[in-house]
Parts: sequence; structure tokens; C-alpha cells
Amino acid sequence: MRTQGAIRDSDVVDGLSIGYLKIFGVWGIINDYRTTGKKNFIIKFKIFVTLLLAVPYIFCQNLSYFMIRVDIQKATFLNLHTLPALQMCCKILIFWFRLDSQSRLYSLAKKDFIHVAEDKREEAAKIFRKITTKANLLCYSAFLVDLSITAFSIADPGISVDYLLHGTGSMTAVVGGRQKIMGGWYPLPMASWPYYEAIFVYESLLMIWSGVLLALYVSLFYQVLICLHAQFTVLNLQVSAIKIFPSIDGNRKNTYNRDIYSSLNKEQIYSFVRDHQRLLSYANELRSVYNPLVTIILGMGVFVLIIGVFQFLFGKATKPMFIFKFMLLLAYQGIEVSMFCFGSSSLETAVSAGDESSDLQFAIYSSDWYKEDIQFRRAVQMVMVGARKGVTLTAVRIYPVNVETIMAVSLNVFLDYANLGGREGLKAPLAWERPPTA
Repeated sequence: MRTQGAIRDSDVVDGLSIGYLKIFGVWGIINDYRTTGKKNFIIKFKIFVTLLLAVPYIFCQNLSYFMIRVDIQKATFLNLHTLPALQMCCKILIFWFRLDSQSRLYSLAKKDFIHVAEDKREEAAKIFRKITTKANLLCYSAFLVDLSITAFSIADPGISVDYLLHGTGSMTAVVGGRQKIMGGWYPLPMASWPYYEAIFVYESLLMIWSGVLLALYVSLFYQVLICLHAQFTVLNLQVSAIKIFPSIDGNRKNTYNRDIYSSLNKEQIYSFVRDHQRLLSYANELRSVYNPLVTIILGMGVFVLIIGVFQFLFGKATKPMFIFKFMLLLAYQGIEVSMFCFGSSSLETAVSAGDESSDLQFAIYSSDWYKEDIQFRRAVQMVMVGARKGVTLTAVRIYPVNVETIMAVSLNVFLDYANLGGREGLKAPLAWERPPTA
């Protein structure tokens, strides 16, 4: 790998919050890899601890289907508590295997990544602050919701060990006994000392570790996406400043006979070409790196919604605290999906659908670019074609991800609910709508 140099705090675009990346060592991981081309001790330690905590839990939950009594409600319940550990492993492994690309993509966080004219720097700083402020809000929301799930789960375990070992159907049918933090079976006498205490400590550590890492790495990936959007927006700002000046021959009265020329010059065009093509190359690399990540996030989001349908449609009753924690989990998945769907949609708009791209194409088209040398003509043709090229994230390599994706996911889950509800009866009320049984 070719070393690129560390990113200093003064290099970061205005308004972008990197404090939590420093606290948890991610900023050091990226800068160390940029300067040395090697993975440092921190990322190796995180990989080791993550796999040490998550893999045994995931293995035991999959093994539990063959060791304990399971019905459809209990199966969805077991799958629900496996998701955080599975997500954590996927995200940190994507970061590990694509650290080369990820560290290079973080160059987008530099305020001087593209050339900004002196008279446009103040306005560019305002654009950076406006975009990054919204990004920071989403990242902090992800941390808040994720840590809330962790805190409530540890403070109120609420999952009966007896239900996991012997029960089926509704959790409320099993009263009393010891409570666990996460739903799952282990090849141990879970209700006996000291195994119960050891499992409680293990699940607490797993919840805290996954609660921090899930929000940390989704914010890390999201920052690069939003920085790419900001860089395109600043480039469009400079393009929009191009003026078209009509020059009219005074001896001619026919207003249709005008010689139109532009304020464009070769140096300015070449600067736009270099920055535009550089941003497009980074966008293509980002799309390649983020394809498995976005696929996992969308898949997990749909899976959580379907689990909710099964739990509330087929369950006889559900504990209020379980509903509350499930809603927090649903909110977190919604934040993750919204991050990449809205971020991808904003990027697509900034690249191809904005007024600034039209300004660039019109300015070049109205100039005498075709009278220049062949190198200049090729350059402006690249700009005009590239300005119409859309950039968006994809899932499963072919499915475009944008705002419409959220509507498609919601519609799919609604249809699942309607189909399953039709089999249960004319109306299938949610668990909390059902009157208590005598």
C-alpha cells in the first residue's frame, strides 16, 4: 500500500465530529494504517475480543434449536437476540478486510480534498458545517439508542431461564425463576450457581461491547458517505459561479444572431475535470466497499421487522418492558437504514440531479469549446458526460439504495403482516391491543 500521511485535526472538514473515533481508537487505527500501511494493535485487539465474545453466543443459539423445545414464537425470539452479535462481527470484519480502502476513503474528510477558490472558502465552510451537523446528529442518535438498549437490558433482564429451557409460546406463561439478559441456551446448568452468575457477566460484557461497537462502526462508515456528499456539493458551488456573458454585435439588429461566450478558461475546466473525476473514482470505490455493509444493514432491518410481526401477531401476550426494548431496537435499525438510504439519495442528487450540474453543462455547451485544441475538447466532454452520471449505493450489487428503499421495505413488511393476519382471522390485533384473559 502507498502511504498517504496522517489526517490532522486541522485538516478535517468544518463541523465533523471525530471525538468518539479518537476515544475508541478508530482514528488512530486509520492514521496508523495511512502512514505505515499496517494494522495496529488496537484493531487486532478489537477483532480478538469481538470474536471471543460473539462467536460462542452465536454458535450456542444456533445449536439451541436441536437441544430445547422451540416453536415459531420462541424461534423468532432466539433469532432476535442473535442479531446484535452477528451485526457486530460483520461490521468489524468488513472494516478489517477493507481497511486499505476505508483509510483511503477517509481522505474525503479533508477540507482541501478538492481545490476551493479563495473567495469560496467561507461559503464552502458553511456547506460543510450544515451537512456535517445533520450527520453528527444521526451518529449521536445511534449511540444514544444503542446504549439505551444496553442499559435497559442489563438493568431489567426479564427473560426467564425456565422459559428458555422448558417453555414454548408466550413468555408471560412462565412466572418466576431466574432472569437472563439475552435470550439463548448454553450447554450448562444455566439456573445453578456459579453458571448463572458467569452467564450474566458474559452477556453483560457482550451487550456493552456490541452496544458501543455497533454505533461506532456504523457512524464511521456513514461519515465517509456524508463527506463525499459534502465534497460534491462544494464542487457544485464553484461550478454554479460560472457566468455566461452574451456578446451582441451592435451592427446587427437581429437578436437571434448572437455570439455567446463563457468565462470558462482551460485551467478552470481542467481543475473541475480533475476534481470531478477524482470524486467519481472515490464514489465507485465507496460503492464497492459498502455493498456488503448496506446489504447486511437492509437485511437486518427487514429481519427485525418480520420478527416483530411474528412476535406481536402470534404471541398471546408480551411484557411491556420487552415491547419497549424491542421498539428501541427497531428505532436503532431505523436509524441505520435511514443513514444510508437518505445519504445515498443525497449523494445521487448532488452528483447528477442538482441545478449546479446543469450549470456546468450549460456553461460549457454555450462556450466555444469546440474551437479549442483536441485535449481541451476531450476534457470538457468528460465533464459534460460525467455531470450526468449518477452515483448511488447498492445492495446485493444491483439493487440501488435510496429513499424509495425505505418505502419498499415498509411495504414488504406490511404485506407480510396482512398475509399472516389473514390466515389467523379477519383481524389479527397486536399483542398490546388484546384484552387480558380471565
